[in-house]
Amino acid sequence: MTITNPRRVGNQWVFPNGRTLPVISGGDTTAGALLDRPQTIEDLRNERARVLDQIDDILNTAREDDERTLTDDERTRHDALVAQIEGDEGLDIRIAAAVNAEADAQREQAQEARRQVPVPNVNLRSSRTPGADVTRSLDALLWASAESVRAGQYDKTGTFRYNPYGAVNTVEPIMIRDEDSDNAVPAPRISAFRQEDQQLIREFQNTVADMALFGMLVDKEARSSGRGFEVARAHRKFKDRWNNLMNALDVDTAGEGQDWVPTGIGATLHEKVRASGKIAPLFSRIDLPTNPWKWPIEGSDSTAYRVAEPTSDTETKMAASTPGTGAPTFDAEIFGARTLISRSLEPDSAIAILPFIRMKTVQAFVDGEEMTLLDGDTDGTHQDADVQALGATDVRTSWDGLRKRALANASSDGGNNAATIADMRTVRAQEKKWGLDPMSFVYIVGVSAYFQLIEDTEVTSIEKYGRNATILSGELGRVNGVPIIVSEHVREDLNATGVQDGVTTNRSYLLGVNRNEWAIGQRMGLDVEVDDSIYRETFQRVMVGFMREDFQNIGDDAANDDTSIVFNIS
Repeated sequence: MTITNPRRVGNQWVFPNGRTLPVISGGDTTAGALLDRPQTIEDLRNERARVLDQIDDILNTAREDDERTLTDDERTRHDALVAQIEGDEGLDIRIAAAVNAEADAQREQAQEARRQVPVPNVNLRSSRTPGADVTRSLDALLWASAESVRAGQYDKTGTFRYNPYGAVNTVEPIMIRDEDSDNAVPAPRISAFRQEDQQLIREFQNTVADMALFGMLVDKEARSSGRGFEVARAHRKFKDRWNNLMNALDVDTAGEGQDWVPTGIGATLHEKVRASGKIAPLFSRIDLPTNPWKWPIEGSDSTAYRVAEPTSDTETKMAASTPGTGAPTFDAEIFGARTLISRSLEPDSAIAILPFIRMKTVQAFVDGEEMTLLDGDTDGTHQDADVQALGATDVRTSWDGLRKRALANASSDGGNNAATIADMRTVRAQEKKWGLDPMSFVYIVGVSAYFQLIEDTEVTSIEKYGRNATILSGELGRVNGVPIIVSEHVREDLNATGVQDGVTTNRSYLLGVNRNEWAIGQRMGLDVEVDDSIYRETFQRVMVGFMREDFQNIGDDAANDDTSIVFNIS
């Protein structure tokens, strides 16, 4: 029987048709007890389960007694119990309200904790447009990022060269996180500011990055980006530049800009990492609110059933269907790339090489990340003998990558032949339903395989795309509408089984992946630190750019054929 929106009036439930029923009394299941005392969400859910059990008892009693209809007393009690769950002040509404209240309280706690972090408030000038006079912190300006950036790479001089075909990579929202807690707030998008203000914010971000790197280059005691920034702020090379910038930003009081310390290297280098990637931009990124974090993912779909038209009060319930769920655990690794610098670097020289240092920091991180996405393996014995010999500090031991899953789930032998279009079709066919959608499927190949494939007339080269084509970073062609991503990090020194053994070292592979079945979890944005203890005997310091992130397959079954490979390609 369906009960529609009863409301409680005193000790009665009142229905829209005027019918009234008493509130069930007795023990912890009374509506009065529920309404008169505070309860946790767990208490309310347990109470709801107990009420449902009582409803089932009533119905089962009638069903077991020759499928008879409910007596008047049973119907009265049944309806009152249903009202206790579905009524205006019933358990369903109270549970929803308690969940919302708890979420609001958590947000307020996070905001209050964030307000305790001493950062100055900043008002950008030109406050005539709506919202432009909103107060923001320097941390928010430092991490304000674009939603997407034009793809490209640094050259050896430190100049960033954009992709000539107009490829763009997405940039995930950056979370500003306290060092001593899990509290975080999202940084604004750069598009939230006026066009003329955006240029000033970019200048601010570039200045902070330059100051942090400069300080770490010239002062051996400056081992973090924050400390490097403080060194530079007091140095004659940057003191006036910083003060002028604070004046342009209209910091509320003069002293505040001299007390602030950045929470990292800033959005400028973070965006360059995203712009430089080829494999990483294929996958969605999620912020990890804690580390580790178990992310519940929808798995197999629910099942639809035919429901017969009811003819009595005791019709059989519709068959239950619970969608499958997967719960991959993201455990962010500290993921770093290093650059060696001299301990005797002079300030003038440090400024001159800042573009080079930015390039080295970004490119080293991008290279390490993409090698791990392709070749990662967390087993005690790595699939590649040379990585195993390098030990657990090698970045390719951080997580399980695409090649490992493909070899385990959907693989075939290329017969020590050159890459062909037939091989590409084999890769796609091996993925079954995961290879159907060209919008979510991509091929990943190495340099030599690409040059073998491009000779085939079935490959549409990028120069022949229509003017409105959307180009992925690293994309140099398509087969049947599926992008071909070319990466120099696809190994070409493997053996005939698709792994490195140090004996046969002249084979490669073709990889296919449904990129909707993977995700990168990120705990923190790019930052930089310096250490001089490791290379003290060579009078060098090591600058390390690092993030904390993880890469996980988010499908509902570890056996899914969502990543495939043809190995033993000559």
